[in-house]
Amino acid sequence: MIQYGMPTLIENKALAENISLCKELGLSFIELNMNFPEYQIDKLENWEEFYKPAKESEIYYTIHLDENLNIADFNPLVRG
Repeated sequence: MIQYGMPTLIENKALAENISLCKELGLSFIELNMNFPEYQIDKLENWEEFYKPAKESEIYYTIHLDENLNIADFNPLVRG
């Protein structure tokens, strides 16, 4: 079964707004954009802030990695 979702929208100031819109549109997931400050690794470490609202709303997340990620770069600082 195909499931449809939505990206995080920059015009929504909080995750709750994205979740609300996702549910209103009948979508299954939200793609968290790792380019946005609120979805950086240090923010995602506080997983309970993401898990509980998703579970209550019966949605899930996918992750859109930073476009600058280059796992094949010779420079280990860039490679991550």
